Amino acid sequence: MRKIIVSVCFLISFVLSGCVIQPVNPAAGAESAEIESTANVVEGVPGGYTIKALDPLYIRFSGVAEQQSLEVVVDENGEISLLHINEPIMAAGLTTSELETKIERLYMDGGIYKNVSVNVTMTAKVYYVQGEVNQPGQFPLQSGTTLLQAIASARGYTAFAWKTKVTISRHGKVYKFNMKELEKDPSKDVIIEAGDVIKVPQHWY
Repeated sequence: MRKIIVSVCFLISFVLSGCVIQPVNPAAGAESAEIESTANVVEGVPGGYTIKALDPLYIRFSGVAEQQSLEVVVDENGEISLLHINEPIMAAGLTTSELETKIERLYMDGGIYKNVSVNVTMTAKVYYVQGEVNQPGQFPLQSGTTLLQAIASARGYTAFAWKTKVTISRHGKVYKFNMKELEKDPSKDVIIEAGDVIKVPQHWY
């Protein structure tokens, strides 16, 4: 009888110990969390250029006779002023499509216009591609232009391009990119901003 009781106790202790799973590597959980966090960041990459202070904008109105178009420059506070709207409108931090929606709502919700359609575009915005590309130079910036698209606009690489050492100079800082990795995984592609200088260096064989 005693042997049976001891066997039962041993069996119960074995089952209970099996319910608690101990990680082989305590750091493995942290590593997995880091990978998951990185994936979330990649998915959250904004898909378009956001308006900044001193950006020039061209605003076109449809459905109203009073004003057809307007050229404005975002002030140092990130705001613009529009006809019949008393308070300045915060434009900085928005994409052009978000600003379009915001202006339409302000006019219609405020009872100023019953029906209005707004189109906002960037004006006088450029970026530069230098180095080992087939057509280096200055290019007009379209909303949402990416690094891969910018290289394509310059008619691609020359035979001497060092694709793993491409740089973007922006606001006094230099960012390096491996274009082969971006080509394999376009979700890692980056948005070009006005004034960016993209440089493709020469590969020394």
